[in-house]
Amino acid sequence: MPDHSLLIQHRRATRLGPDPEWIDRRTEPMTALPLMGRVSAGQPLEAIEDPDWVQVPERLIQRAEFALRVRGDSMTEDQIEHGDLILIAPQAGAGNGEVVVALIDGEAATLKRLYHEGAMVRLQPAHAGLLPLRVPAQAVQLVGVVTAILREVDAA
Repeated sequence: MPDHSLLIQHRRATRLGPDPEWIDRRTEPMTALPLMGRVSAGQPLEAIEDPDWVQVPERLIQRAEFALRVRGDSMTEDQIEHGDLILIAPQAGAGNGEVVVALIDGEAATLKRLYHEGAMVRLQPAHAGLLPLRVPAQAVQLVGVVTAILREVDAA
């Protein structure tokens, strides 16, 4: 494992790619992507933008317009951990099982798997100890879908 590495998990529709990819920042072409703040992987929290910039592998920016830092542990069974950087592709809709950033009632944002259930939406955590959120579909606005997960790894 190289020093100064990033571990990347690519999203493939509703699942993670089969193998993580190691990126060495010293040799991989990097570029700046807007870091729009944090998103809760737990109870929805007030959406507060804190714009900044983050360096990501250049080849990933084709699939994302901005990044968010994960706060919380509700998505650990999907290998999304507290402190991870997630890359987001904005879109108005998503299929069942996709990992999304959703805004509830225009103010509280959360990172969950999305399931359409008639007039309701289920926002499902990937953590066996947590219950899903069920909210009226009209109360949910999709911010975007997760296209990649980046984790900084210190080499030993």
